[in-house]
Amino acid sequence: MSTQLQSVLDRWGCRNPVLLNGDAGLRQYFRVDHPHLGSALVVLYPNADPAGAEDSYFEYRALQAYLDPVVRVATIIQYDDELRAMLVEDLGPTTLEMRLIAHPEEELAWARDVGGLLATWLGLLTEGAPPRAFFMLRRFDHAKFQFEWEFCKQHFFAGFLGKEAPLWLDRMMEDVHNGLESRTHSLSHRDFHVRNLMVHGDRLVTLDFQDARKGAATYDLASILFDGYWDWSEEARAIMIRSVEEETGWSETLLWEELNLSGIQRNLKTLGTFGNQVVNRGKAQFAPAIPRTIRHLLGHFQRIHHGEGVLAAEHWLRLAEKRLLKAAGDID
Repeated sequence: MSTQLQSVLDRWGCRNPVLLNGDAGLRQYFRVDHPHLGSALVVLYPNADPAGAEDSYFEYRALQAYLDPVVRVATIIQYDDELRAMLVEDLGPTTLEMRLIAHPEEELAWARDVGGLLATWLGLLTEGAPPRAFFMLRRFDHAKFQFEWEFCKQHFFAGFLGKEAPLWLDRMMEDVHNGLESRTHSLSHRDFHVRNLMVHGDRLVTLDFQDARKGAATYDLASILFDGYWDWSEEARAIMIRSVEEETGWSETLLWEELNLSGIQRNLKTLGTFGNQVVNRGKAQFAPAIPRTIRHLLGHFQRIHHGEGVLAAEHWLRLAEKRLLKAAGDID
């Protein structure tokens, strides 16, 4: 047991820590026995990057305080700045992904709730945010987009597929980034998907919001509509799209004009994340998300009638499935 964890357990009177899978970040999550609450979660943060301008520990706490009156988020019970640790409410084990797998008949009802959350981020949370708040001063700018694209080239194309990204895609992403940078007017969750939404009773609880920033109005919609962890039905997709159309006042044509750009950028970003998790960190739970995300990318290229993109995505899908089958065979 680490010194950090032992110190936290002693300070808060908790015991019997059980390490949870956590997310794609470097945070560690432990379910613990609490003397008064029954159970709670201990979240341990790594040391801050001295060269970095952002600190997810303090950013989570600040955003939790902003979001809590408006959307359901986990309650912070205690925190320790020196140990970079939080004791938070235990919401149970059920993510929206798990709930949808167990109860597919509830999909449309949950899609309506997701649509409501999307509208809240676009409306009340964007309009009510202090203009000088740190999360409103950072945004998806060209530097951020380029960083994510380089990460994708390194960890998905080179690291996972074992090939270079095509030059035509480099040129396309420059256009996509330019098109999206001028549209960064809305507060975006930044990682809005079915594993970052917990089902607690009959409500959705939002997780992992510490990277929130200004982005395109369709960024969060693209994140969950083209989710690497879940295939929504067309009816469910229509519900979520309609919520964003109603909140923005946009026509379907105008919304899809931006949504195609957001979808391409977001899915390539997540392919970089998934490639890194599978290849470098050995996290097999991210493997199924790779072919699903490539299929989303294929759909984007089909909608914008980009023949070269369609052929390339079909090729990447075959390569990815072959690599994952080989990896599964090696494990067996």
